[in-house]
Amino acid sequence: MTTKQQRAIHVMFWMEVCKNTVLTIVKGSVGIASGNRALLSDALYSAGEAGSLFTRKYQVWSGNGSPAESSEKRKKVGQFIALIVPLLVLLGGLQLAISSVKVMMKADPEPPHISALIAAVIAFTFAELWFQYEWRHTYKDAERSIMKQYFEQHRYAFYTSLLVLTGIILSMIGKSFDYFYLLYAEPMAALVTSGIVIWRSYLLITGHIPGQKEESFVDTYDYMQTVQRVHGIVTVEHICAYEREEGIHIDLTITVNPRMTVAEAQEVAERSKVLLMGRFEQVNSVQLKVVPYQSEYPYKSNCDLAERETNTLLQ
Repeated sequence: MTTKQQRAIHVMFWMEVCKNTVLTIVKGSVGIASGNRALLSDALYSAGEAGSLFTRKYQVWSGNGSPAESSEKRKKVGQFIALIVPLLVLLGGLQLAISSVKVMMKADPEPPHISALIAAVIAFTFAELWFQYEWRHTYKDAERSIMKQYFEQHRYAFYTSLLVLTGIILSMIGKSFDYFYLLYAEPMAALVTSGIVIWRSYLLITGHIPGQKEESFVDTYDYMQTVQRVHGIVTVEHICAYEREEGIHIDLTITVNPRMTVAEAQEVAERSKVLLMGRFEQVNSVQLKVVPYQSEYPYKSNCDLAERETNTLLQ
């Protein structure tokens, strides 16, 4: 991963945290003031998204150990946030789900206030415009796997907010045109959104606890054959692929000609990663390490072969 990509990912992380924090405050405050459970459940979803960002970030850190040298204290604080936020969101989702069921059991549910509709429209528009801005100015510099991850996250948030907005609108239509059954659309949307919040929070909590992560190793023959075709690679020293919930992760160590510059080695690594993720759709991320080839006898890499027309037995 290049320095430019690392900077883009760092910016993306904090921009997403700020966005979800603002959405949580806006939707949560209006939802409490108006007593709208659908808007409150949407606020919990945004809070859960902020928690999921910390969870993914610090799960990766704890697995690779990269921030341990820089700030152990910051790492512990981040891991605490990554665990406590989904737990609080889970409890809030349970309470809202129970409250929504009680409202649906009433004979005369109350329609949502106009302020809930205004807040839902503003939050929905703000989130979509924010994402479009990020996609055009920040995501283009990020790694492909990170872009895919953030796109999936936005898609789920988009459909959840659309569900809440639809429920509020249908309830207000039911009140205006005396369609009694449409008054249940808002508590129904709150119940469905609360269920989504509970399920996602549960996955984050169980995935964060050590020993609960289930990873199954998969066959690496096809990945090995593919990466060995990359121009510039001498040998594949180590390859390991295992399946996670979001897809297949590959740990890969390759060797290159020690006469290569750092930029050339980085380009070989980037081509290898792009080839793996482009050819195999199930591959979600690739952790790649490049080391110089070490040998006591003369050798030639496939870079040297490309510069010569004659074949050689030394490879």
